[in-house]
Formats: sequence, C-alpha cells, structure tokens
Amino acid sequence: MIQLGLAYQLQQKLDDDFFAIIDTPNNPKKMFQNQKIVNFQKTWFFHDQIKKSNEKPDLQYLADFENEYNIDLWKLAINERHFYKFNRFYKFSTNEILKILEQECKLFEHILDEIKPDYLIINEPPFHYQKLMLELCKSKGIKILCSSLSRIESSTIIVENNATFDLPRNLDLIEFHESDKSKKESNENNSDFNKLQKKWASDKKHSIFNKINALKDYILFSDSNNIQTNFTYYGRNKLKVIFDTLGFYIRRQRGYRYLQNNSKKEIDLNVPFVYFPLGIDDDITLLHEAPFFTNQIEVLRHVAKSIPIDHRIFVKDHIHAGFRGWRKIKEYEEIKEIPNVTLIHPSYPSKELIKNCNLVITVRGSSSVEAAYENKPSIIFDSMPHDMLPSVYKVGSVKELPEMIRTALNSPIDPSHIQKYDKLVRERKVDFDGLKMEILRNNQFYSGNILSDVEFPENKVKEFFENNKDMFQILSKAHLEKIN
Repeated sequence: MIQLGLAYQLQQKLDDDFFAIIDTPNNPKKMFQNQKIVNFQKTWFFHDQIKKSNEKPDLQYLADFENEYNIDLWKLAINERHFYKFNRFYKFSTNEILKILEQECKLFEHILDEIKPDYLIINEPPFHYQKLMLELCKSKGIKILCSSLSRIESSTIIVENNATFDLPRNLDLIEFHESDKSKKESNENNSDFNKLQKKWASDKKHSIFNKINALKDYILFSDSNNIQTNFTYYGRNKLKVIFDTLGFYIRRQRGYRYLQNNSKKEIDLNVPFVYFPLGIDDDITLLHEAPFFTNQIEVLRHVAKSIPIDHRIFVKDHIHAGFRGWRKIKEYEEIKEIPNVTLIHPSYPSKELIKNCNLVITVRGSSSVEAAYENKPSIIFDSMPHDMLPSVYKVGSVKELPEMIRTALNSPIDPSHIQKYDKLVRERKVDFDGLKMEILRNNQFYSGNILSDVEFPENKVKEFFENNKDMFQILSKAHLEKIN
C-alpha cells in the first residue's frame, strides 16, 4: 500500500516504465488487479507464481544460482520465520522449502532478465524472498533504493545497504564544525526516536471492540483459499487461528506475570555492570542482518563467560516483546540461571541502564548507537551503520570476547565521533515518518486495525494517498534525488 502511494507520486514526475511485484493475500489483491491509480507496464502477483508442488527440487539449478550470484540460499531459508522455528501452524519439509526457493529464484531471474530495471524500490525486507530479490538485484548491478528507519527522530533513510546506510567508513575524513548540532542536542533527538517507538507501541494496542470486529470479519470474509495459494498461510485454517489467538493471549499473560514476579524493577546502578538488551527473536534485525547469532541466550552465555569477575550482566527483554507474546518461561529461567546475570523488568528505562552501565553488548540492537550518544562503548555481533565508531566493537569470533570486552572497558571515547556520525545521518535522512504512516494505513483499511486480508476500495485508496499527499511527496522527492 505505501509502495503504491510512492509509485503514484513518482509516476507523476518520471517518464519511466513502472513494474510491480505484489505480495498480498487474496482480498486486497482484487484492488491491485483492477486499480488505475498507477499505470504499471506489468505486474506479477508473487504468490500466484509459487505453487505447492510434490516435484523434486532442481538442486543443480539452485547450486548454480548460488555460485553465479553469491547468495547463500540456506541462510535465507533457515532464517525465514515461516519456514523454521517460529511457525506454529505448518511444518515445511526440506523439499518443500527447496522447491519454493527454486520457484522464487527462477521467477526473479525471469523478471529481471525481461524488464532489465535500472532501480529496485523496496522497503527493508522482512521476509526471505524480499531479501532474495534485493540481493539478486545487487548481484546484477541494479541500483537499490531501500527505505529504512534512520533512528533519528521520525525519519527515514533511503539506502542500498541497510547494514551500513552507505556511510563512509572513515570518520577521520568527516569535518565537524561548531555550527553542527551538539552532542547534547543529538542525543535528545535520538531519545525522541525511543518516544516515537513507545507511541507506536501504544497505537498498536487494540481495544476489545477492535479485536471482536477483526475476528468477525476474519470468520466471515477472510479468504480461506490463502492456505492453498500463499505459503505464508499454510496450515492456518480459521479454527486453528482462533484457538492459537486465544492461546497467544494466555501465553502473553503468563509471560508477563512471570516477569512481574521474577525480574527486578529496582536495581543498584552503582554496581559495575554490562547491559545486554535482548532483541525480538523473529525480527529482521536478527534473522536477516545477524543470521549466525540468532540464539541470543547462547550469545549471552558467551558474554557471561567473558566479563571481568567484578561485573554483572543486566539483561532486559525488548519492550515490544509483548506483541510476540513474550518469551517462553523456560527461556527466562535459563537467563536467570546464569550466575552473573540479573533479569531486569522490561518496563525499566533502557536509557538509565545505558547511562549507568560500563558497556552495552547486543547482538544487533539500537542500544549500541544509544550507548555512543552517552559516550559508552558497545559490542555488536554483526554490521550496523554506526560500527565505524571506534567505541563500537564488532565480534568476529566469540573467542575474541574476553579481550574485546577488556579493551572496550579501558579505552577512552572521543565524543566527536558520534557527532560526526550524527551529522552524516542527518545529511541523508528524509522527514518521512514510516511508523506514523503504518498506523494511518492500519486505521484506514485494516479491520479493527488488525486484519489485513480485507478488500481495499480503490476510491478509498486514492483518497488516502491524496489526504497524505505531503508525506508521500516528501518520500518521492527523496527517491527522485537518488534517481536523478
């Protein structure tokens, strides 16, 4: 929907051909099939192209594809939350996964060979097949325009590489003057992003009325054919989904009750400690951007073995983990069993933990950049845009951890580095509020602000684009600057 609004604005300013791969369940598909808002030269409905099949996968083709484009397919597949570990409705066989990958690779190769695009416009990809398309375009030399959260205020950044934001990696070459924003101002604005996330989380909470309305429309109108034609819906018959939803609310209440009784709400901030904030296990930040460090509890054990004897580790789950039902209680118990670890209640302010810790260690979380704004060192396990900062250490091997931690704890920090990083991002950011747009879209079109498999009337879609024209114009202008 948001990409359609962007295309609507761009087509008014560009005399270029537009093509679209549309990833949608069946009910919204009807609007895309008939819409006249954007004149696409050709469209492909992604899930129409991926068929359930009992045929054996063509392993030779997949091996040749990997070698030609240098794309690790199993890395994408095993970190796809629908294929492995996080799917409660359907267990994919190895052959099913490979056959889906084969069809996706052939589809994307065919599309790119047919239309030979100059640009791929995409949001930061949450699913393996979107990541696959992005990586294939990179391999073919097609320019990527990927919209990501900049994490500075309510802004977006359009980049080729989400892991680096395309920023120069040598801060010594960046000039910084007194006229640039001060560290204090930058940090206050960085904190604004945390407030925006909290507001987004608050807006995502649904009333009982909304939940009942979404449930009613799901039972009456949601297309049951999705479970045959869309592999992300496999196994999701309506009765299963209803019972799973009830079970989810029970699990969430049980998880939160455990945290209320078994995590610390008051802590001694004078104790030397390392702060280890947990990410969301099935989020793209881990699955696709830190694919070899997705077991955060195992990473935590490595960290616990590596810290100085006079330090403790304070661990806090992500405040948005409640949207995923919190962790299993046995996982929290595993954390608590580690002798030098203290489990902190999710509501405890992360900012206070960052300000008072000696070091932040996170697999790949925004707390590491927040640490830099507070002149605190951090350790991460995969690439992030700010990892050119001397105070940010990236783990190559877990065997490096003890020495790396001691180096991080004992190395002075130059505040000018984070000021330069802040300047770089501010020069590239776009004042498009993606979180706000998501909420506006959900309120306008989703049943109960929850259910997306509903029909979108074309006149309402166009009205939505016109009502939010200023936001879409900001986004389209930024894309035009990249294109031109």
